This record gives sequence, C-alpha cells and structure tokens, in this order.
Amino acid sequence: MTLLEAPREVTSHWHIQQAIRLLEFDSGRQLDTVLVYAAVELRAAIERTLLELLYVVKELKLTDGEVRRARSRQGVDALLQEADTAYRKTLEFTRLLADVTPGLPPIAAIDTAYLRRRWSDLSELCHAQVEPATTFGSPDRAFQREGFKIVQHVVDHFVNMYRAGNVGLLARSSMPDETRTIYDKFVAGDIDAEQAKRMLSIAEPVLRQRMNLSS
Repeated sequence: MTLLEAPREVTSHWHIQQAIRLLEFDSGRQLDTVLVYAAVELRAAIERTLLELLYVVKELKLTDGEVRRARSRQGVDALLQEADTAYRKTLEFTRLLADVTPGLPPIAAIDTAYLRRRWSDLSELCHAQVEPATTFGSPDRAFQREGFKIVQHVVDHFVNMYRAGNVGLLARSSMPDETRTIYDKFVAGDIDAEQAKRMLSIAEPVLRQRMNLSS
C-alpha cells in the first residue's frame, strides 16, 4: 500500500507519522507538494494534540458550549488558555507523584505556546498565496527551504517530546483519596511543590497499594 493509499486515522500520532513518511518520500528534494501536505498533517497533529490535552484537563467532561468552541482551532486555543494554569499545576503534581512512586513512568510536558505558534507558521505554508513571487515562486526557492526547516523543526519537537516520557496527566477523579487531598491543596496554592512531594512520600506505601504497583 502506497503512502497516499493508506487509510487515514485521526490521532495526533498518525498525523506525525504521516508527515515523517512524506519527508522520507521527499528524500531531501524539497518538493512543493510534499511541503504543503506535510504542513497540513502537522497542523492536524497540533490541533489533535491540543484537543486531546483539553479533554484530559477537563477529564473528558466538556459542556455543549465547549464542544462547539472546540470545533475550531481558535476555540481550542481559547479553551486551552483558560485551562492552561490547571494543566501546568496538574502536570507538575503528576511529575511529583511519579518522582515518589516506583513504577510510574516519566511524564513529558506539552509546550502549548510552541504548538500554537507553529500552527500559525504551518498555516502560512498551505494557505492560498496571493504573491507567488514571495512564496512558491520565490528566488532560489527560499520559501520552500524555510518551509522545510519549519516542518522538520516541528517533527523533531514532537519526536523529542515523546522520547522525553509519556505525554499525559493523572486525572483528579482517578486519584486515591490521600492523593486527591494533597492535589487539591497544591492546586489551590495552600502548599508548595516541596511540601506536596514530602506529603506524597509519606503516603507512598498506601498509594502504591492503591495503584497496585510493586516496589
């Protein structure tokens, strides 16, 4: 089955892999159509990543209004900005828990600001261009060279992000009671990271039993 014959999927991982396959097909030729197709796939990867993150932050409980807003990239962006503080605090807490709980894998952070910025850069590569001389007809193919640099940078960013650890968060609803109490105090600002980590360390034997992890 060829590159263009493969059935499409709707996960961020698939879009990233498709962009990588396009670059492999290109083999450094910097073909115009490959540039556009790869930019489209990476835009979709970013949109899907942000949407998946939003669902995790909201614990899969979006209101009807939030679902409507999430149908556009601008809507997802606005929702993410609203949830960004909660994401950062939850990510930090998840990492604290991973530090003190044997068996939990490292957690990678999602740089939402980078992804939103690169979404705009990728859009410039695949939208209709009103001045061909400065885009696909640019002297010495400067537009294409810069475009492929952007595409490769985004691909590398995703690859490095996933290599750094699992991308995810520990949902509040899935936490044992002891963990949830510490989490709520941490998110509310009643305790700092060091205090939270110390409390988690004290509770670790109970947490390990609750989460069916072995030492």
